[in-house]
Amino acid sequence: MKTYKKNAVMAGALYFLGTAFGITAAVVGGKVLSSIVTAKPLSNVDLLALVASNSAQLNAGAFFTLLMGISLVAMTAFLYPIFKKDSEELALGMLLFRGALEGTWYLITMLNLLVLVAVSKEYVSTGANSTALQSIGNVVYQFQDLLAPVGTLVFLIGASCLYISFYRTKLIPRWLTIWGFIGVIPYLAYVILHYFHLDNGIGFYLQMILAPQEIVMAIWLIAKGFNQKALAELLADTDTP
Repeated sequence: MKTYKKNAVMAGALYFLGTAFGITAAVVGGKVLSSIVTAKPLSNVDLLALVASNSAQLNAGAFFTLLMGISLVAMTAFLYPIFKKDSEELALGMLLFRGALEGTWYLITMLNLLVLVAVSKEYVSTGANSTALQSIGNVVYQFQDLLAPVGTLVFLIGASCLYISFYRTKLIPRWLTIWGFIGVIPYLAYVILHYFHLDNGIGFYLQMILAPQEIVMAIWLIAKGFNQKALAELLADTDTP
């Protein structure tokens, strides 16, 4: 019987790398990217001057954001062949939301950050006196802030498809998937608070229930792989006419 060990290890490794790249992006991205990640928009600052002075950091943050997106999109490709044996609809939902749409969101985020850097350089080269460039910079920055909850909602839909598939197939312990389901609820609350500008700083903590679950799940997949008994039952059901 095929064990799909490679699929489990690759999915776990890419899951872990995606998380690591995301943390790295927030750390090296500087004050501007940190304000976006933590949903604490900057105010009463010369935004473009700040971006220009930290352009190398923001470029690095954009690069690691792209790596995060590539890792997480690739992860879904290794889980799809197994999940589709249980439910092709759920597998496609994961592939669409956690793969294609979430990946597109990461790409747009990276491009948006690079545009912000480009505008800031033009702003500095004109003598930092262009109100038009200031307005463009503020719009780009605010657009990224509004884009965050949209991308997070896409992520939560894809994550829910993934957790449902894991719960149904029992390929990993159900306590891990239940942890994921529980974590989705406060994460969704963060999305709503952020979108309607009601987040007073609690949003970061609302995300912290799900964040460690994904790390634990990644390590479990790398170290343990899929539950072979559950996998055998899944494959047997698939082979049964």
